[in-house]
Amino acid sequence: MITARDIIDALIALSDGRIWASELGFFSGARRIDFWTLEPTHSQGFRASAYEIKISRGDFLRDSIEKQDGALRWSDRFWYVTSPGVLTVADLPEWAGLQEWDGESFRVRRKAPPRVKEAPDWELIVSLLRNSGDCRRDVGLIKAQAAYLQSRVDQLSRQEKMRMDLQFRRWTCKHSKAVQA
Repeated sequence: MITARDIIDALIALSDGRIWASELGFFSGARRIDFWTLEPTHSQGFRASAYEIKISRGDFLRDSIEKQDGALRWSDRFWYVTSPGVLTVADLPEWAGLQEWDGESFRVRRKAPPRVKEAPDWELIVSLLRNSGDCRRDVGLIKAQAAYLQSRVDQLSRQEKMRMDLQFRRWTCKHSKAVQA
């Protein structure tokens, strides 16, 4: 079963080069969006996307445009993200797109219609700063850390292989002496 955490992790993995925040609160925390991204370049129009994760149809049915007011106010695109089969395109309000995560890839079922977002205000800025523990932009640092960790795993794997080879040589040497005697 795909969880909301699985979907968040996949969205984070695909947010290379974007500023992102999970559980971004709006209106002094009265409302929130599960995931939010911002393209940090003028050429992309500083495009902001909001992602609301729904793990069940009942969860979706409790949602409303009022609950999504902040996400809609400060986003160019609004997406519902689910596992396959939770929602149909017919279920969606006109202002939302649908993506499905199957555990390996996203499938766009309906593109999110473009919206005109409001300019950020202090409410949004403060929310982003409060959420700064869950915000990421330093992709280069993350890539460097991943490369270091991969090299460490490779080093430990080589060491383990060498240890196993040495143990095998000792075992075969010991047993060949026993056979000769």
